[in-house]
Amino acid sequence: MVPTLDKGRWAMPNVGTLVILRHGESTLNAQGRFTGLLDPVLTPRGREEVRHAGETLTDLGFIPQIIFSSTMCRAVESANLVNALLTAGTVPVLRAWELNERNYGSLTGRSRTELLREFGPEVLHQWRRSMHQAPPPMTGWQLESIRASPALATMPASAILKTESLDAVVTRVRGLWSKILRPALVSGSNVLVIGHGNSLRALCMLIDSLSEDEVERLNLPTGQPLHYSFQPGCVPCPRGGIYLNPGAAAHAVSVLAMDGGT
Repeated sequence: MVPTLDKGRWAMPNVGTLVILRHGESTLNAQGRFTGLLDPVLTPRGREEVRHAGETLTDLGFIPQIIFSSTMCRAVESANLVNALLTAGTVPVLRAWELNERNYGSLTGRSRTELLREFGPEVLHQWRRSMHQAPPPMTGWQLESIRASPALATMPASAILKTESLDAVVTRVRGLWSKILRPALVSGSNVLVIGHGNSLRALCMLIDSLSEDEVERLNLPTGQPLHYSFQPGCVPCPRGGIYLNPGAAAHAVSVLAMDGGT
């Protein structure tokens, strides 16, 4: 049974609420390509996903005091759409490069179907889902092109490598969680975080103390708000959070799993 959330019961006393949201569908998501640090915009379907997420949060009375987004267009656009519905844009959207998507190396921009034919399901699964194995690196010219993107201007040059494992994403997200997000929640603030499939998997791993096997199986669909309440000490209750549209989220997760994952 999927747990449900009673309207108005957002968190334990004196502990803030966290809602995490993967951006809506992007143009490269729709094409079945590895997006990584490329910077496409949302599709019309993606904007509708985000608007529906914002309406769900509005209906349940969630008002964030702090909103964080990655620096990528698809996340920023999603954050602005939701923010307009929740706060009429009165809460600034803070951009954090730590929430940017994982660098998929030489897989960036390529079709999943094409790569599946070229390398086979086991190799591709290791590259996209395992904790420590990074995809093959991109070329030097690809890296320079990525670094020139306006969305990555705030990132330290040393943080944009030729490829990235999920473990490396966890390392950068850990700093944001421990130094900014967790203290904000402990102080009682309601926080909204908009990111990407892998940066949010990393965040969930830290919040829920997931094992490597658990995070490998975790899939986060686009446009489905995931709500976390916390006990004192910032212990999630329940572990894993609660999707606010459980039926739609369960269907979207099953579709992602059949496609090979986030």
